[in-house]
Amino acid sequence: MRSKLPVLLALCLSLATAARAELPADEAGAIAYLKAKGVEIFPGPDGKPKRLQSSGKEGLTPEDYALMARLTTLEQMGLNAAPLTGDQWGFLQAMTGLKSLSIWHGHHFATLEPFCGLKVESLTIGGCMGLRDLNKDNPDRLRDAILTLRDLPNLKKGNWYHSPLAPDDTHLAHIAREFPTLEELRLDFTAPRGSETTITPHGLAELQKLPLKLLSVENPATLTADHFKALAGIRTLTTLLIDARRSAVDPGAVAAFRAARPEVEVVVADRDAPGPPMPARK
Repeated sequence: MRSKLPVLLALCLSLATAARAELPADEAGAIAYLKAKGVEIFPGPDGKPKRLQSSGKEGLTPEDYALMARLTTLEQMGLNAAPLTGDQWGFLQAMTGLKSLSIWHGHHFATLEPFCGLKVESLTIGGCMGLRDLNKDNPDRLRDAILTLRDLPNLKKGNWYHSPLAPDDTHLAHIAREFPTLEELRLDFTAPRGSETTITPHGLAELQKLPLKLLSVENPATLTADHFKALAGIRTLTTLLIDARRSAVDPGAVAAFRAARPEVEVVVADRDAPGPPMPARK
């Protein structure tokens, strides 16, 4: 009996082609399609899509993610656990109206280059362990992942933690040079396993070049009073958040900052804190 395998393969290919052909070609169709998949899309006062949230549990394909670019009025987008490789984020470049982008738990890209050149004002990249796992053979590439992020001309808020990391002065200098309009910044000072945090007061002084109003630092165990005095030199600062839940901070070092800048709100989350530090002021 002749094998049925070629016939089955042909049928599978035909079905896959048909599925791709069924993807909507217009905005209304894309909205309906993505909502049917489980993606949350929220309208603004004008009824047009303004915010999109994907949990990562919808089973979306790269082609499905690319449909998001058809939502031309989107201003905020949050993507969790998107299974996209480094070369599958190109649809973001077409989303010129996007103001806020959050990427959590990405496991399939090894650098931050896919997010360069965007027009966003706020960029969150957190817990993207592909930066660690895909760079196991190149620890320097893991350590310096933040250096691959650039060309974000409108950026006012950078929220980068738990991969990518910022464990030394070159990362701070890069941030100050590349993103001169930052008003809010969150950084994780942890060093990759097998290396050390080498931030100096001189390196932190680079942040004095930025118009920062809010600075949040995680894992500050290596920061001394001199480090905090350098942070006190950020004259625009109104809020300093210190996340010391995983590594303790020297109380005397924090006291040095408070003495230098008593008008700045300082919030410390210690090991027993229920969550990250949050500003109290409104």
